Amino acid sequence: MARKRKKNEMQAGELNLTAMIDVAFQLLNFFVITSHPMAVATNLDVFRPSPDQTSQPTKPPTVLRIMVLNGGFTLNDQPVTLAMLKDKLGFVTANDQTQSVLILCASDSRHGSLVEVLDLCNRLKLKNLSVISSS
Repeated sequence: MARKRKKNEMQAGELNLTAMIDVAFQLLNFFVITSHPMAVATNLDVFRPSPDQTSQPTKPPTVLRIMVLNGGFTLNDQPVTLAMLKDKLGFVTANDQTQSVLILCASDSRHGSLVEVLDLCNRLKLKNLSVISSS
């Protein structure tokens, strides 16, 4: 005797949204965790012209770039030792202590090297410092 198979009948009912909400939260977590933070260099001060056009335009200060590497330092892409860096920064700050200094740290550099540069800038009373970690 042959059995008759029943056809699965779909009944109109309520849609369970719990699984869909769980997926939405998982996607939100994924995008929050995998997003990259904004680069710090994009938040540096921008020198805008003054609204008063009668005044003389001020020359924006030059930025000194100190790179802290694993094997030493560079000042504006020129290799220097810590003593040379002290002399050159001392010469620059004798004229202008509001000089902007951008300190870039390589990912493989020693923390002590960064501290030495920051101590040197503190002794020379430099105030406009920015520290950026580069990869």
